[in-house]
Amino acid sequence: MTLSGSGSDAAGLFLPSGISSFTVASMKILLCLILCLSAAASGLAAQPKPIPYYFIAVHNEPFNHQQNKFFTDESYGILTKMIAKADAYNIKLTIMLAPHWADYLLSDKDRAAALERWKKSRHEIAGHHHSVGHGNWDGYSALSRQEAEAWRAKAGGHDFQAVYGSETYYGTLTDFTAKLRRLNPEIKSGCMNDEGFKNALPDAIIYDTCSGFANYGELGRQEVDIQPEKGRNEYVSVGTVNGIERKWLTHHFMAKAAPAMQVFSSMRSGVYGTVNHSSPHEVQEFSDYLDFLHRADPQGAKSRTLAQIIEQKLLPEKTLAANVVNDGPAPPAAAPRN
Repeated sequence: MTLSGSGSDAAGLFLPSGISSFTVASMKILLCLILCLSAAASGLAAQPKPIPYYFIAVHNEPFNHQQNKFFTDESYGILTKMIAKADAYNIKLTIMLAPHWADYLLSDKDRAAALERWKKSRHEIAGHHHSVGHGNWDGYSALSRQEAEAWRAKAGGHDFQAVYGSETYYGTLTDFTAKLRRLNPEIKSGCMNDEGFKNALPDAIIYDTCSGFANYGELGRQEVDIQPEKGRNEYVSVGTVNGIERKWLTHHFMAKAAPAMQVFSSMRSGVYGTVNHSSPHEVQEFSDYLDFLHRADPQGAKSRTLAQIIEQKLLPEKTLAANVVNDGPAPPAAAPRN
């Protein structure tokens, strides 16, 4: 049956009088274009905004005093919770360990097994050094024992000492590296407390986050870690220390998560780096920040370790002048020999 005054096109559609098949074909093409453009616009609107790559370092302290075991036990419990949450979100951590953690982790089969799980989850096992200029010295130094003791005397001694007991000298940076290689034979990354004294860098550590320099804006500009902008990496700083080329990223010490979130959210490229400690005072901020990252990056696709960022060449490199790299305080005179 057909409608009066109407015709039928080749596709069997009924057409009012006066409308040709050519006109219908044109209308179909126009409709198709409108639908395609609408779908494309919807797709563009659904695209997430670009975010930077990011790394998260966790410092695990030396506790170089008589209460070492008590504080390390507490930190280990916190560290395992931090790693479990990162694993749930597919976020990779750069786990920076002071040397005594080698004895602590490897002396217990369950802790040694945990270390292997961290490696299999592709977290990076890195080093953490507190030099003689730090309040909480780890007992290792680039200086001789007498020179190190002179530093400690000049600094007023250990700021935990009055409460927790005396500190111990353990050896050179070669000894420091030997300890950490028990945890990771290929260790190459860390935070070596080299902000003011680049000789705090062991030969093995070629990737570091503690240069003291900012990695955005003017090359070689110094900035403190507590500033949330310090985590912004637009480039890798490169310099030579003791004849060895080193490469530095920078991190923000994240005492509060909100300022780090704000800077991260302002970035569309580059790398944002943060550091927390396995400390009860920082767990909540760390957790809040990981929740934020998971919302921004549900698959953890932009998560990297320190070594991965440098070795995957995610940032350009800029070379620091030799005098800028090594412009730090000279060590004090050696203690009198008697």
